[in-house]
Amino acid sequence: MGGKAALPRRRVAQALPAALPAALLGVLLAGLVALAGCAAPPGPSGPPPTPSAPVDTPDGYQSMLNQTDDQLDSAFAVIGQARSLEALEQAVLEGAGAASAASERLTTSGPVPVSVSGDNAALAAGLRQFGRELAYLSQQINLRAICAGPTALTAISTAPAMPELRTVGTQLGTPRSDRPAYRWGRALPPPHDAVHSQLRNGAVLIDRRADASGDGVLQVRNNATKDAVVLLGKAGAVVASVAVNAGQSARLDGVPDGDYDLYYTLGQDWDAGLATFSRHCEFHRFTTPTSFSTRPVTGGSAYTVQSIVLTGQDDAPGATGPDPAAAPGGRPDARNQDGPPAPGGQLGAGPGTTDVDPGELPR
Repeated sequence: MGGKAALPRRRVAQALPAALPAALLGVLLAGLVALAGCAAPPGPSGPPPTPSAPVDTPDGYQSMLNQTDDQLDSAFAVIGQARSLEALEQAVLEGAGAASAASERLTTSGPVPVSVSGDNAALAAGLRQFGRELAYLSQQINLRAICAGPTALTAISTAPAMPELRTVGTQLGTPRSDRPAYRWGRALPPPHDAVHSQLRNGAVLIDRRADASGDGVLQVRNNATKDAVVLLGKAGAVVASVAVNAGQSARLDGVPDGDYDLYYTLGQDWDAGLATFSRHCEFHRFTTPTSFSTRPVTGGSAYTVQSIVLTGQDDAPGATGPDPAAAPGGRPDARNQDGPPAPGGQLGAGPGTTDVDPGELPR
């Protein structure tokens, strides 16, 4: 299977601008507010309780603040626990709806205490803006610029609306002569810097070869601009996976004999807990399965050396094959220099690749 991989066929939409058109945002957020208020079946804990006291009293206003905090806290928890891109995108979109609905509630639930009218207006405006920012974040997840819940929470913690929301929470919590201290903002995450992590080139992440035999070699050249993890799969399960950083080569020795499907994922900042790249992720499969075999020959063994080249969605065509230093001439290594070339070990035209959903990767 040596040689270059064809460019993926999947078209990628352009990233949205930093500020979405006002008309589009209005339609999107109106739908989110409507969804938040419709009579959907309640979750296990049921809908938040309606404030028992009028909102123009301290107790009633505090109850409304508690309701807003609880809904944001629940939304952030779901975002952090999302295990798939689809679930993450939906969770962020629902969080946008919760923030927008909270803003609407603060301005339409009735007169609030006069002493908090200014802070209440600022809080409603901040939540409205925060809802817009979460809607934009959901689009970034759809475009796979953000691919993991913890990374989404980091982006949320430094969203443009966050400083103002934290300031309003502090102001509400400061007692004054004309009003008590109110509690709001416990759901807001503290600001976090983005965590950048890179796997060691050639690191074997999953290794389930212990009960199988074979001397096959998988050589990988990563011509993409992003780091990669290559997965050798059989019957939907990963047999072995190896990291190949951008612009580098790696090899996996001791591949057991048999037929395999080859997948690879590209991206930045590996999340070990979710076993995925957390930013700018891509998922690909080689369209042709590959086989490895080992057979005895005089003085040693002959075995398959498969050479593949990785490219990404934004990379130009023209990959020429693996790093020749990985296995000179594509032949078996020094144990069998006089033997015949291993099947698939020669350089040449290779199979193409296709995009896959992350759920299609072997586990």
